[in-house]
Amino acid sequence: MKPDRNQHIYERDNYTCQYCGISGADNFDAWNRAWFAIDHIKPKKHGGSNDDDNLVVACHMCNSVKAADMCTSIEEGKIIIAKKNKVRKKWFEKFVLKSKSKN
Repeated sequence: MKPDRNQHIYERDNYTCQYCGISGADNFDAWNRAWFAIDHIKPKKHGGSNDDDNLVVACHMCNSVKAADMCTSIEEGKIIIAKKNKVRKKWFEKFVLKSKSKN
């Protein structure tokens, strides 16, 4: 197995999503569910670098929800994710729960 070139980022962040705090440091099932990735705080699309101070561990959900939205800090990323999750929750309540109530 080939080592990950960003292993030091995973270790620095203790295998923990820097946006939501989910940890995979001590439990395989939690680590596996989190499906961690390295995220660019400021996306490359917006001029972000591959420097260590622009890279963080993110779980799959946070990484997917934040996407390539412009942001310059972890705190700003948390705000973006929270706002998008409010919209996602409304969609869920309107379409998923509504369709389940018909059954």
